[in-house]
Amino acid sequence: MACFSSGVAFAQPVDLPIPAAMTTNFPPGVTLGKAGGVAVYAGPGGRTLYGMDMRTLLRDGADPSQHCREACAEAWEPLLAPADAKPNIIFPMGFGERGRPAAQSEYVQNAKAPDWTVIAGPQGPQWVYKGWHLVFTRKGEAPGSAEHEGEDRMVWNTLKHVPPAPKLTTPVDVSLAFVDGAYALVGHEGRLLFTGNCAEDCAGWRPLAAGMASRGLGNDWTVSREADSPQWLYHRKPAFVAEGTSPADLPAGAAVLRP
Repeated sequence: MACFSSGVAFAQPVDLPIPAAMTTNFPPGVTLGKAGGVAVYAGPGGRTLYGMDMRTLLRDGADPSQHCREACAEAWEPLLAPADAKPNIIFPMGFGERGRPAAQSEYVQNAKAPDWTVIAGPQGPQWVYKGWHLVFTRKGEAPGSAEHEGEDRMVWNTLKHVPPAPKLTTPVDVSLAFVDGAYALVGHEGRLLFTGNCAEDCAGWRPLAAGMASRGLGNDWTVSREADSPQWLYHRKPAFVAEGTSPADLPAGAAVLRP
């Protein structure tokens, strides 16, 4: 959600695409659940995990990793790592000794961090998700709730889970996108690929064109030369390119192509 000042919109970190998880291994006590209709990480008692995004706290001018004290700590419970866990990440913006750039061998870079790292939080070693999100639960919140999503000007956001993308060999310009809770095949500019049988009005059915010399790719992709121009088939189903990036953009009778 963008912030507005004097009619000008400024992007928030929460506006960025949700990065896919790199691993299926989670810290002790962390599981998967659902909140707000989407997959999220859950912690003790099944309560939804929230990330306190350190990047949004730059406006407060203090070390964001030490933000949650006093009143904040009364409402939010940190997801602590084992007491003997050695911190391997810090906030890098130069807030005193804690924030000074560290030796590469000692700390990982926030922007390149794996899913789970440990920071020296106010109450001890604390888990961090994706390099920026200090992990908490909201005290007293019921399992499956996302009541505090976006609280405090987008500081607090549920930790949404996007599974690791499957490894696929695809034609040029074909990739994967996470759409409606699952991965889908997309073409240029993220336009959805779909399949189906065009009955009458075929105006919206643009074939995924294959090059004249294209050959199949493994067992997944083959080329049909029955029409005037070669067309890619995925699992022997004809592939078409939608006008947009949403399933709502598909013509009647079409189905999203998923791996």
